[in-house]
Amino acid sequence: MNFVSCTLATCIVGSMALLASGCETRSARGQETAPIASGPSVVKFDPTTLERLGVRVAPAGSGDGTAVLNILGTLEYDVERYAEVGTPLAGRTTEVLVRVGDRVKKGQRLAMLHVPEVASLQADLLTAEASAHAAREHATREKALRQKELTTAREAEVAASELVRAEASLQAASARLRVLGLVSPATGTVITQAGTLPLVAPIDGLVVRRDVVVGRFMEPRETAFAIADPSVLRATLDVHEADLPYFAIGADVTMTFDAAPGKTANGRVAMIEPTVGKASRAAIAHIVVPNEAGDLRPGLFVRARLSLPESVERTGVVVPKAAVQPLGSRDVVFVEASAGTFEVRSVKVGRETAQIAEIVEGITKGDRIAVAGTFLLRAEVTRQ
Repeated sequence: MNFVSCTLATCIVGSMALLASGCETRSARGQETAPIASGPSVVKFDPTTLERLGVRVAPAGSGDGTAVLNILGTLEYDVERYAEVGTPLAGRTTEVLVRVGDRVKKGQRLAMLHVPEVASLQADLLTAEASAHAAREHATREKALRQKELTTAREAEVAASELVRAEASLQAASARLRVLGLVSPATGTVITQAGTLPLVAPIDGLVVRRDVVVGRFMEPRETAFAIADPSVLRATLDVHEADLPYFAIGADVTMTFDAAPGKTANGRVAMIEPTVGKASRAAIAHIVVPNEAGDLRPGLFVRARLSLPESVERTGVVVPKAAVQPLGSRDVVFVEASAGTFEVRSVKVGRETAQIAEIVEGITKGDRIAVAGTFLLRAEVTRQ
């Protein structure tokens, strides 16, 4: 074979080899880039691995541990069991009878003030009593003389009218002291020394604040003491506007406290304020918190967990937001078929918030679904 023939044969063989190689490459690429018509309908894991990875399963629907709202807030005194004590008249403090932490009874004296205006009011009362007494005797005498026809009817009428004015002045003077708490309701007598004004507790409770010392001059706008009943507290929670439809008066709330690990408290939704904050986009919910043991303190940071009540109107099954995962153009949940095996089920989502979602199509209440660690299941589906 000559040189030309060898060269030609070599070129033909090389071309055929190159053509075959190109066909294989295109075939392999086509297999790698071909789109999957539909993703796998089942994903499997070893149950022990799932537990280690934090994948958690629970029944779908409220009341079964999946439909809950987690809200943050602060513990405070209950305003229905809280009172501030001040002076209605300006005066100087002469004696302080209680300290912060003392338990007091309603009507108990907390401090004494020297108030010149009280002395003036007491003098007015004494004057009114003397005038009323003189007018009463004069009217009685004129009435007796009139019966004996020893005086005129005009004189008797004048004496009677003077008695009415004197008694009215006496009642007014007594009322001015009564509104200050200085007249005994039982006897009608003044119950304090001249020029002194006692500050008394308006409720039973604990002295939680004291802003007065001996010698300080108190003005009516100032607060001397704060008293609270700590046996019942109130938690204030910031409820985002999207979560408001799920709140209901009387709903049970479970609370934990960062400052007291392991401590839990149960309360009820007492009130939801009607206004949503313009900046926070949240409304304030008030939770009544029993505290008979007294181990909870106002100011503690609160983590509240609200199980959605059955009375809340819904159009579907409520699940945690994390239970729903995007997969391509659809939303899916992972329904447990058996231990470690999950069915990838397409669902239709209705109303949703940052924490929960309503499934209006695809699952029914009671279906066991993955509610935590679902992104790992989605990653496995994508990988397959």
